[in-house]
Amino acid sequence: MSNLHQNTESLVEEVLKNFFSKAEAEEFSTKYLVAERTVDKKNLDDAGLNDQIDIDLQSGIKTRSQVDLLITFAEGVLDHDKFIDLLLFLGQSTIIKGEFATALEIHEKLAKSAESSPQMKNIAANAYLRIGEVYSRQAQWELSFNFLGKADDLFKEENDIKGNAECENMMGTIYGDQGDLEKAEEHFEKALNILEDNPDNVLKGKIEINLGIINNIQGKYDTALSYFRRALLDFEKVGDTKRVAEIRQDMGMVYTKKKEYQNALNEFDVSIQAARQANYLQTLGIDYLSKSYVYTQLSDLDLAEAFADKSMEVAYKLTDKLTIAEIYKIKGIIQRIKGKYDTAENYLLTSLRLNKESGNQLNCAETEYELGVLYNLKNESEKSREYFTAALQYFKKINLEEEIKEIESYIGKQ
Repeated sequence: MSNLHQNTESLVEEVLKNFFSKAEAEEFSTKYLVAERTVDKKNLDDAGLNDQIDIDLQSGIKTRSQVDLLITFAEGVLDHDKFIDLLLFLGQSTIIKGEFATALEIHEKLAKSAESSPQMKNIAANAYLRIGEVYSRQAQWELSFNFLGKADDLFKEENDIKGNAECENMMGTIYGDQGDLEKAEEHFEKALNILEDNPDNVLKGKIEINLGIINNIQGKYDTALSYFRRALLDFEKVGDTKRVAEIRQDMGMVYTKKKEYQNALNEFDVSIQAARQANYLQTLGIDYLSKSYVYTQLSDLDLAEAFADKSMEVAYKLTDKLTIAEIYKIKGIIQRIKGKYDTAENYLLTSLRLNKESGNQLNCAETEYELGVLYNLKNESEKSREYFTAALQYFKKINLEEEIKEIESYIGKQ
C-alpha cells in the first residue's frame, strides 16, 4: 500500500500499512485527511550545500495533526492490545522525529492505559522511561529524573534487567549533559555491569557511544574513537540509521577536537545524510551546529552563519535548550572573529545564562573561556581574568589538561 492519499505523512502511512486493513486505511484517508497547503522550502545559493540545509521543518505541524486524528480513529477500530502496540510504535517514532509534544502525550496516554492493569506494568515502565527521555532532551532534569525513577522501580518489580540498564544509561546521559563526568561514567559502567549476564548488543552499543563521548571530552581521543567504531559496527549490522547518524556526528566531534577539520566535515556530512534518511532532527541540528563551528575555525564565516541559523531553527522546533545555548556561543565566536565585540558579548552572555539555567557546568566553562578571550581582545583585563578563572576552576575539576594550559597561557600574558 503506498500513497493512500497524496497528503499522508510517511509515519502515518507506515502505521496505516502495519496496523490496519486496507479498507480501514482507506476509510481513515477518506474521512480524516483533507488537502493541505504545501510550504515552499528555504534554499541557499551555496552550490552543493543547500541540499543539506534545505529541510522543511513545517511538516511537523502536519504530522502532529495527522497523528492526533489517527489515534482517535484507532481507538474506535483496534482491539486494546493492538491499540497499545500502535501507541508504542507512534511514541518511539515521534521521539525520533523530534515531535516531543506529541511523544509526551502518547506516552502519558500509554502510562494511563497501563496503570490500571497489573499485566501491563512493563508497558507503563517503558512509557515512563520515554517520558524521562523526552524531558532530558529538553534539559528538564528534575522531571526527567522523576520519571526515570518511576520506570526503574517498575522494571525492578518486573525483573526487567534491560529496562534497568536503560534507566542507568539515561541517567548517565543527563549527568553528562550537566557536565558531571564522574557521575555520568559511574552510571554508564553500572549499566554495562547490569547487562553482563544478559547481553543486549544494541543497548551495549548505546552505552559505548556515551562512554566514547565522555572519553572525547576528557581528551582521550583514541579511546573515544575505539568506542565509537565498535558501536558503529553493531548498529550498521542491524541497519539502525538513527544510531549511525549519532555515531558519525560523535566521531566528527573527536576530529574537531583533534583539529582535523576535513575529517570532521566528512563525518558530519555522512551523519547529515543518515539523520535525514531517518528523519532524526535531534542529531541533524547538532550536525549543523558542529559544521558551523568547524567553519569558524576555517574562517568561512558565511557558511558558519548559515549552518548556525539552520541549527537554531531545528533547536527551537525541538525546544532543545542545550543546543540553543551552544548556538549562541558559536554566534558569539563568529561575531568576535568579525570584530563586532559588542554583539559577540551579547551572544556569549546569553549562552552563559541559558547554560546556567540548564545546569550544564561544562558548557558554562566553555562559554566562560570564550568570554575570557573576548574581554582580553577588548583590553578589559579584569573581566577577562574573572571569566578565565571561572572556566579554569571547572576544567581543573574534571582534569582537562589542554584547556587548562591554554587558559594559564592567557592569564600569564595579562
